[in-house]
Amino acid sequence: MKKIISIIIIALFFSSSPIVSCDPYDPTGPEDTDTILIDTMATDTSVDDTVPEVVGVYIETQEEFDRFKNAKYLPGGNVFLAAGKSFNGQFAPKGSGTATNPITVTAYNPETKEIYWEAVDNKPIINGNGTVNSAFYLYNADNWIISNLEITNTDGTDADQGNLRGIHVVQEDVGTAENITIRNCYVHDVNGKVEGKQLGGIHIHVKGKSTPTVINNVLVENNYVSTVGGVGIGNSSSWGGVTDDDYYPWENYIVRNNRVEYTGRNGIIVRFGTDPVAEYNVIAYPSLYSTGHNMFNFNTRGCIMQFNESYGATGDIDEHDRGGFDADYNSENTIIQYNYSHNNHWFTGIMRRYNKGVTIRYNLSVNEKLGGYMYGFPNDVGLEDLVIHNNTHYFGEGLDAAPFASPGKTRIPIETFMYNNIFYFEEPSTWSVLPDESSCELSHNLFYNIAGWGENPITQDPLFVDPGEEPYDIDMTDPERLSGYMLKAASPCIDAGKVIENNGGRDFWGNPLNDGLPDIGAYEKQD
Repeated sequence: MKKIISIIIIALFFSSSPIVSCDPYDPTGPEDTDTILIDTMATDTSVDDTVPEVVGVYIETQEEFDRFKNAKYLPGGNVFLAAGKSFNGQFAPKGSGTATNPITVTAYNPETKEIYWEAVDNKPIINGNGTVNSAFYLYNADNWIISNLEITNTDGTDADQGNLRGIHVVQEDVGTAENITIRNCYVHDVNGKVEGKQLGGIHIHVKGKSTPTVINNVLVENNYVSTVGGVGIGNSSSWGGVTDDDYYPWENYIVRNNRVEYTGRNGIIVRFGTDPVAEYNVIAYPSLYSTGHNMFNFNTRGCIMQFNESYGATGDIDEHDRGGFDADYNSENTIIQYNYSHNNHWFTGIMRRYNKGVTIRYNLSVNEKLGGYMYGFPNDVGLEDLVIHNNTHYFGEGLDAAPFASPGKTRIPIETFMYNNIFYFEEPSTWSVLPDESSCELSHNLFYNIAGWGENPITQDPLFVDPGEEPYDIDMTDPERLSGYMLKAASPCIDAGKVIENNGGRDFWGNPLNDGLPDIGAYEKQD
């Protein structure tokens, strides 16, 4: 026989105030948070465990963590974990919020009861200890804000400890889920020295095949992910691909301002979205135990990768997938723009399988070890309408690089329109592979210290302001960043380019593009 017991606890810390709630898109939360209402219900006397329904709760001890880790939280509810405290096990809450009353998880000061709505360094720690699939697990629940948590999930060895993640959100056969925000979290030390695209730090997955399911309005921002086995930040879906009838892409999927480093596989993967955006991220030292580009998209339409810094994707020189970025296959209308890539094997991989309408523009690539671009799946012919324009590539001394990298296999560029790019080699270089003349058009590019190719090539020194710098972890919002790669007034690149329609409207540094002939490279000189 089941008995239902209702307990209402009102905790007054300073003064009376309403029940805590916050707007789903307001990171500051409510201004007045003195009163928390805890409503505990649904006690089944036939079992020992209690499954409470909770509006709001403070968690400071392991006992409290264990009591509320599987609770059902109500719309507008809040979970406050004590900053600086450590908890062991899996936090797997239940229940959904609403668009106007989400459920929020964040840190608080256990002494003053101050709620940390903004980012805080002293976070509560949830240790999965390699014994649970994820330290924070949200299943078939939406309208959640997950913030200010430190997450680990390893037994401390280098061994493969299983199908592990730090934070894992899953929707399975639910139709449309929405409004998942993961921000200001520190996820590190997950699993051992392993790879795997479904494992790692922060993952959001759709599963099942009975009910078409999507997750709309997903925001992953301001997180730090480091030393994880698998992919740093990734998403996936069981529902088809861009050419399939059962393709159900997510809307408003954004990965912004995260730092991801030292991952067993890729840094960030963006999948299954219409117009998803990955921007202002730093991704570094990926694929330590496999191969894989730092950031790539797959099964997307209109994916934009912009304002990111990517470095450290290196390994054996004959390995594939060691670039800063990758326009992967089964995608349409991918845009890679305004990024800073350096110290990878190449700037961008481009897959020759079905891959329609790729644009790569106004990026700065410095000291890539093998080249600018690498074409994957060299025996496939599904690439269409690739436009590469107004990028600046600088290769310093001691590099064995070329415009196109060809690791392991002969990787011939196809279906490529390449205009207004700079390929500057500090030392004389040669082409490792030439484009397919029947399907590629190169025009108005500058090649310095390497033979020109295509129509109207320029082979003079582009006259950078002060080239050669390769800073790390820069502020991509700084309009003066990497200014040494701007052009001097006497540069032969000024007003020497080919007019490009739909050019994005700005250069790498944020300068507006002029109406007349464009400059060659990622810089547009202002009048």
